[in-house]
Amino acid sequence: MPTPFEKRLEAALADSPLGARLATAAEPLLERRSNDSAARELDGAALRGVARAISASPESARYLSLRPALFARLAALEPGALERRAAQLESVELPDPAKAREEFLDALRLLRRDEMLFAACLHFGGLASFDAVSDFLSRVAELAARRALGAVEGRSDGESFTLAVLGMGKLAGREFTYHSDLDVIFLFRDDLPDDAPLPPSRIAQRWISTLATMTGAGYAYQVDSRLRPSGQQGALVTTYEAFARYQTESAATWEHVALLRARAIAGDVARAQESLEKTRERIARAAENPWKYLEDMRGRVVAERGKEDERSAALKTGRGGIMDVEFLASGALLERGLQLAGEAKPAVPAMLRAAASGPALESLLLDYAFLRRVEAAARWLAGRAVESIQRSGEQAEWLADLVAPGQPPARVTRRLAEARERIAAAFERVCANETIDALSAGRP
Repeated sequence: MPTPFEKRLEAALADSPLGARLATAAEPLLERRSNDSAARELDGAALRGVARAISASPESARYLSLRPALFARLAALEPGALERRAAQLESVELPDPAKAREEFLDALRLLRRDEMLFAACLHFGGLASFDAVSDFLSRVAELAARRALGAVEGRSDGESFTLAVLGMGKLAGREFTYHSDLDVIFLFRDDLPDDAPLPPSRIAQRWISTLATMTGAGYAYQVDSRLRPSGQQGALVTTYEAFARYQTESAATWEHVALLRARAIAGDVARAQESLEKTRERIARAAENPWKYLEDMRGRVVAERGKEDERSAALKTGRGGIMDVEFLASGALLERGLQLAGEAKPAVPAMLRAAASGPALESLLLDYAFLRRVEAAARWLAGRAVESIQRSGEQAEWLADLVAPGQPPARVTRRLAEARERIAAAFERVCANETIDALSAGRP
């Protein structure tokens, strides 16, 4: 016989195709937590958010069944909860890694998993916008990066670090989503003393291990360092001077594109950020018009990774995908000789607004935001990063319900196709005219 908690979860999904997944997905949670006070208190938007999150991700239901304190937090969800939790992140206490390394590693992993599920329940319950969730997930990742580096170097904020970590892409712009990786570059001091306790390369390796090694609590983050100078063939760590020299003398245009979406996030942040901005200024002064190069590069990505058919759509890499807007943002700054410096975060909307304005741009950013919401929902359903989504079938119905509850899947599919066509047209128009000003020639 269904428990009262199970009946309330079913009622919360009465109008959702995800309801058919509930009985199986929620079984561990129902078995372990049905008699908790949180199960009785969970109601309204919070109940709906939990029901939608665990039905879409059975692994999250299993995890939640083992985390009673998190379950109690979810029962108290209300508007503004995400912002309040974000303000508390810096004060989160973790075990001392010098005294209890294994406990520290587990705590770091549980922190990431707790906060991601917390944010997803707010998101899918309509209690927080995806933009707020994206910013929050980025802050959690930055916190983990700083704590991990502090553990490896045996230092805390305010002390002199050997290493600096540059966050790239979504991490730099605080545009993280569910199951995002950490894309990073490591820099170190040119004046490093000969008797330093650990060489910089060893620090970087230990930092990666601290975050990416699988423990009983899972992993904190996967780490990708392939954007470093010379890619996988290059050294894992680079001095500030060597990095600046490589970027200004040897780097390809695609590396300059990537560098515009970089920000120092851990370690010797002030020095790294200053060096980064000086390097980008030098690149900007010498940069040629990038649009023909970007058009060719984008075409190769579509051909290699953006193939589509009647069953699946390449949401990120296909024509009119997320990558089109990312290229527009970096290309616009290169064309103008600009960068986002100081406290500004190199998010795609901020980059584009620094280089252009007007109704056509704002329309493009609305389409970009929609694609990002679709991507986030697809990642939650898959439990991992994905580049393609299903166009039809149950997966498409579940995805549509997470993106736009209550709307017919066909409407969401049509909206996505229309958004991608507008994005593709904008990208192609800008490349053809070799200026971001061509955006304004489009229909708002």
